[in-house]
Amino acid sequence: MLLVLWAVGAAWASPSMVVTNATLAKGLCSEHQKEIPVTLPDDWKAHNLKPPAVACYRAKIFMAHSPTIAWALRIDRLPGNHRITVNGIQLTTRHMEGADVTSMATLPYLIELPVNVLLAGDNDIEIDVRMGPFRKPGISPMTAGPIALMRADFDTWTSLTVDLPKTLNWMVAGMALFLLLAWRARPSDKVFAYFGGLMVVMSSRNAFYFLETIGWPIPIVDWLFFSSHAVTSFYLVAFGMSYANVDLSRIINPLRVLVVAFILGSFAALDTPHLNTLRLIAYPIMMIGGIVVVIKVVQTAWKRDWVEAVFMTAGPVGTYISVAHDYLFLTPYLDVTDLYWTPYCTPVIFLGYALTLMRKFVDTMNLSERMNITLEERVAERTRALEVANQSKTRFLASASHDLRQPTAAIGLLVSLLRQQKVAPEVKELTDMLDEAVASMESLLVGLLDISRLDAGAVQVQFQPVCLNDVFHAVRVHEKSAADAKGLQLRFRFPANAGPHLTVLTDPVLIHGVLRNLVANAIRYTKQGGVLVAVRRHGKRRLRIEIWDTGIGIAPDQQERIFDEFYQVGNSARDRSRGIGLGLAIVRRTASLLGEQVTVKSRVGRGSCFSIELPLNHVNTSKPVAPSSPQHPMAGRNAWIVEDDPILRRALGEMLQSWGAQVRTWPDGEALLDELPQLLAATSRTQRPDILITDYRLPGINGLQLSQTIQAYLRESGVSLYTLIISGDTDPAEIARLNASGQVVMAKPFRSERLLEQLLALHQAKAA
Repeated sequence: MLLVLWAVGAAWASPSMVVTNATLAKGLCSEHQKEIPVTLPDDWKAHNLKPPAVACYRAKIFMAHSPTIAWALRIDRLPGNHRITVNGIQLTTRHMEGADVTSMATLPYLIELPVNVLLAGDNDIEIDVRMGPFRKPGISPMTAGPIALMRADFDTWTSLTVDLPKTLNWMVAGMALFLLLAWRARPSDKVFAYFGGLMVVMSSRNAFYFLETIGWPIPIVDWLFFSSHAVTSFYLVAFGMSYANVDLSRIINPLRVLVVAFILGSFAALDTPHLNTLRLIAYPIMMIGGIVVVIKVVQTAWKRDWVEAVFMTAGPVGTYISVAHDYLFLTPYLDVTDLYWTPYCTPVIFLGYALTLMRKFVDTMNLSERMNITLEERVAERTRALEVANQSKTRFLASASHDLRQPTAAIGLLVSLLRQQKVAPEVKELTDMLDEAVASMESLLVGLLDISRLDAGAVQVQFQPVCLNDVFHAVRVHEKSAADAKGLQLRFRFPANAGPHLTVLTDPVLIHGVLRNLVANAIRYTKQGGVLVAVRRHGKRRLRIEIWDTGIGIAPDQQERIFDEFYQVGNSARDRSRGIGLGLAIVRRTASLLGEQVTVKSRVGRGSCFSIELPLNHVNTSKPVAPSSPQHPMAGRNAWIVEDDPILRRALGEMLQSWGAQVRTWPDGEALLDELPQLLAATSRTQRPDILITDYRLPGINGLQLSQTIQAYLRESGVSLYTLIISGDTDPAEIARLNASGQVVMAKPFRSERLLEQLLALHQAKAA
């Protein structure tokens, strides 16, 4: 039976009319099933109609006259699946295709009624709805009136009841993600994790309340909503207890077990009546837990700043009241037109705690600034102390190094003299052992000096075309004996069609040091197999030099540490035969000066590969033929030696005399300057000195001042004197000063071969 609803008054006498009486029937309106009278707003539960289900609402509007302007039908609560027909004309249909119930929210709708739709007399309204289980089933009263008068109020209502809470909750969910990021940065602040998780879950769930439809299966969505309630309760309890400074260690795991049990239990009860039974059990437990949390939070908040107390009281209390209201909304005690309160209260609790965090942030920033000032003062004080200690250390090392280098240089020269003598085999064996020990000591001191010079910036790079074949030949000469002694093959390989004069643009001295250190290191750590130095083209303008070995290999966690000073792989006992741990540190610093980088690839037990790239430079060079060394390479030369250490002074004199030179020695520079006028007057020009060898650190005038003074004297006589300054200094300032002087400097200790090479180079420069 169709109940006809009559509007009150004439159509032109009232701007709008409200329809509260209608009929309800199961199924679609086209099915014409049995109808029952209902009063809007209605509740399906009162009519024994349970969602999800399809129903038909019918009503009538009486119009005294057919309107001449457009009207509208406003329904503030209508499911997302609906179809509206007026006088047999279908005005709107939303998501009614097929038979699935996809309605998620009940939302306000304003349906335009064109002028020719409403007629004078009775006007039939039919509304097909598909109602899901996520909202209380039923619709609100219908209001009809001119659309121009209804539009503004409808838009305001939609903004307040849909747009505002949905936007606020999505914003809160997004901002809560930053709290989770803050927790990831500070894992100890668990309160960030609990509050961030609470706001993300609760706000996302609230925003989903306003979706018109959803395509997921209804049982899955129902289970997700129940699970979100369980997770929200867990985060609420954990956050509240953390905020109240309650120890969670005893209750956190039982809480987790309870939440997981609810989630798994609800999944097992999916799409069955048992899920509602589980709700009856779970929701009271959640409500009781919420009461305890709210009490704890409020008690703690009122012990702090009053602003924090107000917001941290309003937020949790308001949220709890809103949750209680929304729970009652599922019962017949509240009208279907009531709104959910939780979407409005959730942003309040977030704002309250956000203000609390802001206050903590400001306090922390102030504390950080004060601590930063204190820390800077302490750092400045500690820096001054370290600078003083570093200066003391530098002075001590310079003095100690100088004192160590003096006897070491003397011992090296004396051992070289011994090896030139014809002695019994037993004595020769002892001499060789002594030479090996001195070589180890010299290696340590030279390495320390090289590190000091590199750190002091005293090494000047001289880029020029360098023939790789010459560099490899020099490396082979120095390292082949070490490889042969261990039965290793030392090979050098060039690219195909490279030619004998492949050149690179680099510093010849520095690249020789890099390659020699890398080859020596490879030989030192290889027991069997060999060492390969290979050159590969890398692009059109670069060459890559790779040093391969079949040694012990380097573990990945040690491949950066090997470039540190004194670090050695597998040499905790400090076996002297494996070096001292400075070679690779020198290699990395030297390569950096060249603008290049040394890389390493290695497998433990299989070997290693060190590589460095250099710029290619195609220049045709001819290899000079090295003259053969005579038996007395310094014959006919006059050498003056100034050295305060008597043993080293004698060793130098004996060595130069064995090379055929005429030698005069002095213990200090002042003694030489005192004799200089008489020496110049008593000797002919051809008998004057060719080379002056002087120590840098001398009593009184130092070696640099002495060499400059004597050069000035001899220059007036038309004689060019070449000087060689020998020094054992490691002080970076002194090293830089010596390198800037323009004089030739040779570091102590040194072997006789190196001394001879330097003296011959000076003589050739003088002859040129």
